[in-house]
Amino acid sequence: MFLAAVALSSCTKNDDIGVPEAEKGYATGKVVDTKGDPIAGAKIVLENTVFHSSYSYATTDEKGMYKTKLQPGAWWVTATFKKEYNGKTYTLPLSPDDAGENLTEEGGIRNFTWKLEGRDPGNENYFYGGQVSVSLNADFYEDEEDIELTFTPSGPLVDGSEGKKLIIRYGDHYWEEYHYVRDIPIGRYMVTAVLKKSNGEIPLKIQNWHTQGDFVPALQLDFIPDDTFRPVTEASIVIGY
Repeated sequence: MFLAAVALSSCTKNDDIGVPEAEKGYATGKVVDTKGDPIAGAKIVLENTVFHSSYSYATTDEKGMYKTKLQPGAWWVTATFKKEYNGKTYTLPLSPDDAGENLTEEGGIRNFTWKLEGRDPGNENYFYGGQVSVSLNADFYEDEEDIELTFTPSGPLVDGSEGKKLIIRYGDHYWEEYHYVRDIPIGRYMVTAVLKKSNGEIPLKIQNWHTQGDFVPALQLDFIPDDTFRPVTEASIVIGY
């Protein structure tokens, strides 16, 4: 009976256990979340890099699997999915297992994983985390490099994980460019700011640039979905005294 069970197991199709199988002439793959669980309903976009404005589309099933026929040419494959979080719908880009290779009409496997942060291997200007634009109030004349921002999660992140407090100064990997803090794991945060001087710290206040409300010592920050070009999530704050 044991040998029979082993033989039966070896005959099980990869598709039955949620593993993509290469098939000639088709693009196949699997999409998983940050915990490795399948994502159903993810949108797969295949763009032909040889023939202008030529696209193909697929959607993942309940096992996170997709399969679509490939026509002649070279195909650049991307994937996104929609996630409800704190009353907003975010369209989130997914990370490919091999961003450097196009698929051809011969077919191939392209898997995707949901990442909360990290640089998009297909375009170094894009990140999987959210972007925060940082402006200085008109009467604030301090150097941006002397500001320290603290992001403290208010509840779980977009994937349900706990998240962690981020203490950010200009020059680290989150704040590499003036006025832009990038790649913050999407979530709801309480944000505070201090001015770091040689003689001590000066507490600062923050305004939500979008709502133009009061300057407050601690601002609840929510990222705003934006699907107008490439799916991004962003927020904007103003620093002052």
